[in-house]
Amino acid sequence: INGQRGKVALFKLDDKSAVMEASMDDALYQSSRQWVKDDEFIVVLTKVQPDRFSGGLRLNVQQVWGLPQARCRFGKYLRVVVNGKEPDIDRLLRDHPPQKVITDEGEFLRALPVRLRLLRERAQADIELGEAARFFPSDGALASWTAQAHQGMASIVYD
Repeated sequence: INGQRGKVALFKLDDKSAVMEASMDDALYQSSRQWVKDDEFIVVLTKVQPDRFSGGLRLNVQQVWGLPQARCRFGKYLRVVVNGKEPDIDRLLRDHPPQKVITDEGEFLRALPVRLRLLRERAQADIELGEAARFFPSDGALASWTAQAHQGMASIVYD
């Protein structure tokens, strides 16, 4: 709609516990419209404001991420447990390379680093793979890492 300060996108966020109306300016909507779809999981950073029309609260969306992008933004690293059989790291990294993103601040890679947790009978160790071992954490990439991890133990570690 055309608002007081330009075009504004209005929509409802529903997490099955409550529904809240949200708004975002047109520029943010245009840059994130690939994620803002019906029944699509998104992660949003919002400012909560009073809604002068309903008397309740309204969300003013500041940033939007799809799930893989949110994993990159908020995840610290991927922990993959190995015990005896090493995953095919080269293939996993080749199949799921980092995403190049170009912004006003320049070009950067959207990716997560990988740490292997080695399990042995009397010891365990965490080994962080180098900068070259970064991958884009799509659902498919996580499924591939999990399939090759010891007992399927691969997970993103968050702060």
